Amino acid sequence: MMIPDMDSIKKLKQDIENKLNAIELEEAGRLISEYEKMAPMDMELITYKTLYYLYENELEQAIQYARSGVRRYPMNGDMYYNLANVYEAKNELLSACKNYTKAQLIYEYAEDEKWRFLCIKETMDSLWDRIDEILTQTRQIGDNAYAQKVQQYAERQKTYFGLVNSSYRSCDQIVGRYHWISDYEKKYVGVYRTAVLNFVGENNWDVIHIKGEFLTVEEGTHYSIGGTAEEYLLPIAVEQENTVHDFMQEDKKYQILQRRNKQFNYYRVKQGTEVVSSQKGYYGKPIPLGHDGKRKKLVLNIFADGLSQEILDGKNFAQIMPHTYAFFRRGMICTQAYSSAEWTYPSLANYVTGLDTVHHMMFHNQLDGTLPEEVPTLAEYFQEAGYYTAKVDGEWRSVPCYGHCRGYDRYVYQNPMLGSRGEIQIADIIEHLEGFKDTDQFLWMCIGDLHDVADGFELPVGVQTALNLEERVIEDIGETSVKQAASENKIKAFKKMASHVDIWLNAIYTYIEDHYSDDEIIISLFADHGQGYLIPAGGKLLSKERAKVAFMFRGGLSAQISDEIISSSDYISIMCKLAGIPMKDVETMTNLPVCFGGEKEREYALCESLHPKDPYYATFFTKENTIYFENGTPTGEDGRFELKDYTLSIEDLQGNAVEDEDLYQKYMDIVMEHIAPLIIY
Repeated sequence: MMIPDMDSIKKLKQDIENKLNAIELEEAGRLISEYEKMAPMDMELITYKTLYYLYENELEQAIQYARSGVRRYPMNGDMYYNLANVYEAKNELLSACKNYTKAQLIYEYAEDEKWRFLCIKETMDSLWDRIDEILTQTRQIGDNAYAQKVQQYAERQKTYFGLVNSSYRSCDQIVGRYHWISDYEKKYVGVYRTAVLNFVGENNWDVIHIKGEFLTVEEGTHYSIGGTAEEYLLPIAVEQENTVHDFMQEDKKYQILQRRNKQFNYYRVKQGTEVVSSQKGYYGKPIPLGHDGKRKKLVLNIFADGLSQEILDGKNFAQIMPHTYAFFRRGMICTQAYSSAEWTYPSLANYVTGLDTVHHMMFHNQLDGTLPEEVPTLAEYFQEAGYYTAKVDGEWRSVPCYGHCRGYDRYVYQNPMLGSRGEIQIADIIEHLEGFKDTDQFLWMCIGDLHDVADGFELPVGVQTALNLEERVIEDIGETSVKQAASENKIKAFKKMASHVDIWLNAIYTYIEDHYSDDEIIISLFADHGQGYLIPAGGKLLSKERAKVAFMFRGGLSAQISDEIISSSDYISIMCKLAGIPMKDVETMTNLPVCFGGEKEREYALCESLHPKDPYYATFFTKENTIYFENGTPTGEDGRFELKDYTLSIEDLQGNAVEDEDLYQKYMDIVMEHIAPLIIY
């Protein structure tokens, strides 16, 4: 990709803006077409096209470009402001206010005074006067639909429509009530397995103190079981304690007392069963029982937060994690798999969509994003294929409001500081496996305990007693877990933690081997990133110690250790391939590796760091070389940056510099094309 002359670009952009401001649309359109040839990936081009069609009153064209701007740059205030403008022109007032609100939040966060001279507050005051008039008119004729939309708006506004949602890491009271997970969907959050609920305290109905179970429900006092299966599991939560359910089934009546309120009980019922409750119930979607020979009986995704492949290479695997090694050596162990990002939030978004950071744009460490709606998630693929899908974990970087609830029939969550530690997770997972064994299950779980070393948390007794005093001397935990210096002591503690986690995981491995054959399962274990303290002093930010991750599978595979270059982007295609689920025709970065039946090995795996206030970094891992790209200026809050003082260097696998002009130019072209949408022109 050729970088155009910046002086020419600036002049042409100023000419376009002058013509748009003067509403000289014919000339503006000509200049925009000229500019598109010069800088087709510039963010401002989206703004120019949005405004051009808005001024031409071609609102459907305008909103198409405005929405593409928000999708491509979800942390840019201008994009939301443009979309709000178009909605206002279309007289969709609540949508306009929603996007003005987002624009103002982002402007204020970025300390951009633009929101003041754009008069966003005054515009919204005027729009709300019009909304109040519509409310009055609709209520007068007995139409409550608009009032419900306004109420939904007010509830979503509390989280700035998902841009700032602290519910999963704070004391927000979301348990025992409805919780919006997106602008379009809310779920009832029941209490999950709290034996001492009376001692929780009325101010602690949050997912710090209580484990929440998120389900889509219908509320009322009567429910009928329909469908084609012979039997179902019906989840019911109730509003009041000591609610009585009358189950009418095959001319028989069963009266059952549900003592505890606000938590789901599961009832095994037959098709055609009628339920009448003495007080309000929240009825979850009935779960059909039975197996289908076209599906696997168990698909289990074990996400091990921070498990670096660097400590598992060669004989180390069997020594450090003997149970995990014994289980997965009967399947596929991939030794050259690389994460697409350096920390959990963007990495997990990549795993479940196949999109890299530049394409999903979930990168900001303070403002919240959501998975792109037009790209199916891994869980949606399996749900559509008929699996009963569930997610049971405590990873707060893959929570419902980020889109990680999409495709899940059941979502169980508690912040890891209290209720989702490894040993508790293992118990919950085995209970889930046993409870839903009469379904074809797709289950996602998380083990987050390996992060304790980087975070400076107290380690389990079994780890403490394995370390001597020299290995426990005080060390700085760093500004963040990502930015940590090399540390032999942390490496030793990390290996001991991996061994400790391995013991817990063995309970799951044993359960699986006792209950399933290999042709009935797909079990994967994978990680989101490595560890900074594994990188030798003076090493690059995105070295293999941070990027190379654990990545292994069992079920329907011959025993093999593969050194094929694999990206975490490939996970979704691997899982769908193993399950026989066809991928949809959407743009992703995924590639099915040859060792899993694909046609072509990928040439490189890309790991990148896109982080506000830090330079942009990218590393390409190949069979022969490692290619490092570093930009020289900090990234803005919207993910864009000036391309300046950048470098690209090449090393062989032994760390020696490689001078190869053709290779240099090849990867320079690749990275420039990749980051083109993020460059400030």
